[in-house]
Amino acid sequence: MRESAILTAICQYLQYQENLGQLVFIRNNSGAFINPKGQFYKMGRPGSPDLLIFLKNGRCAHIEVKNEKGKQNEAQKEYEQAVTDLGHDYHVVRSVEQVEQLLNS
Repeated sequence: MRESAILTAICQYLQYQENLGQLVFIRNNSGAFINPKGQFYKMGRPGSPDLLIFLKNGRCAHIEVKNEKGKQNEAQKEYEQAVTDLGHDYHVVRSVEQVEQLLNS
């Protein structure tokens, strides 16, 4: 399954949970593009996760979505180390069910 399809399904689940008042989430976009004038723009921080989930009691989870074969790149590993050193939760997930388990733990 494509990572984009997994991410879409997870976002739908998180939106439902947000509508219930259980959390707030941000889909964290990063990348680069060239505008119509030919100017190059970078967005986001290299290695930052696909999702940031803000939970009750000040808990924040950084979520990187991968398919069954996906692996973190070096920038993602560095980001993970930096935020876990600060005491944040960071998880690589491959399904909606894994996100559901994280939120219920």
